[in-house]
Amino acid sequence: MKFFTLFTLGVVAGSMITIQSVLNAALGKKTGNFGSVLVLTVVSIAILLILIMAFPNTASLTNLPGLAEWYLYLGGVLGVAILAAPIFLIPRIGATSTLTALVVGQLFLALIIDHFGLFSVPKIEINLIRIMGIALLVAGAFLIKQ
Repeated sequence: MKFFTLFTLGVVAGSMITIQSVLNAALGKKTGNFGSVLVLTVVSIAILLILIMAFPNTASLTNLPGLAEWYLYLGGVLGVAILAAPIFLIPRIGATSTLTALVVGQLFLALIIDHFGLFSVPKIEINLIRIMGIALLVAGAFLIKQ
């Protein structure tokens, strides 16, 4: 696939994150912050079980890593925080500021991960252009807030 097509898929997925975050925050008002995270997790598990039954070759749970690779399970812990943050923030600072802050955080850490080649990603060094991009993003975040 061409870069533009893949980038467009990313933009669509990002749009879905906005809808998801707003809906999750609305659920959080009714069930509480962690109550909504629990409900959303249960719904996710139900959907995943159906998908795995429909497409069994997409899951190989017999190859789960052992305790020596415990850190590979931290994604579950991070998932709770990722779900909870917008539920907590959107009612307080709005959808735009919340999602802008999340994107700034994602891109800043991605820049660090790329620079050092952490987690086996390709090493792409920080340079002035990339730093300027992050600075413009942060500036944009403050402009959006106004």
